[in-house]
Amino acid sequence: MKYPFYTLSKPVVGSEAKKLALAIKTGGSISNEAAIATAKRIAERRKNRKITHAANT
Repeated sequence: MKYPFYTLSKPVVGSEAKKLALAIKTGGSISNEAAIATAKRIAERRKNRKITHAANT
């Protein structure tokens, strides 16, 4: 994904900073539920497309 040149990063502060620091220390990750749902939807769509194309060949 490309961002415009004027996009600025914002500092991570407060409880979000604590969560991020803990994730880094433990080797974990932080994700947003909406992003996970979108990724699952995309993966399912790709899987279905692959199955459909395989059946047509």
